[in-house]
Amino acid sequence: MKHSYRLDYQSLAEILGQRGLVEPPRLKLALQASQTGPIPFPELLVGEGLIADWELSRVVCDLFGLPFLPVDLYAPTPDARNGLDQDFLRQHRLVPLARHKRLLTVAMPALVPADVLAQLQTMSDLQVMPVVGTVNTNNRWMLEHLPAPLPQGGGQGESAWNKIFDEGDAAVLLNLDADSSMSASSQVPPAPLPAPIPPLSALPKLPQPPKPR
Repeated sequence: MKHSYRLDYQSLAEILGQRGLVEPPRLKLALQASQTGPIPFPELLVGEGLIADWELSRVVCDLFGLPFLPVDLYAPTPDARNGLDQDFLRQHRLVPLARHKRLLTVAMPALVPADVLAQLQTMSDLQVMPVVGTVNTNNRWMLEHLPAPLPQGGGQGESAWNKIFDEGDAAVLLNLDADSSMSASSQVPPAPLPAPIPPLSALPKLPQPPKPR
């Protein structure tokens, strides 16, 4: 698979930030979570409501010059996924749309990195052509055609990752509170107020001058 560009999450995040579509701190949190957790970057963005599903796909099409072909507009052929690693497809939310000779067309959940597509090409010994789908349509197709067994613990791993933005916001607020406390403690204490002036009746009386004779 040869392209004049490279599909990657970092490029997508930069464009989303430059266009003001997603706040940069939340983009950073989503990137970090996708690198260390099981949920892909586009799914975190859509799942947390940071950007609309179709809007994200539109940006990917515009940025990388790829066609938009979600599974609800083009039904995948039954034999497209024959011989492919189903766990790999589930992991990356990739939907095989069609196979023509040695050409395999796959719908991405908005975007997957180029390394993932290259790995699929090596594993399948097919030429992989990506098109842009959406996060939600790919996930619905996965649940219907490639359901995965529930992990031990009832899927608590993904629930924990869904809290990444709440925890990030809490950390930001905690740092702000700490900075405020440090600023308050470093301030010079105010000077003490002057003592009140006593009333005239409390002042000592001056001696009277002697009367002239």
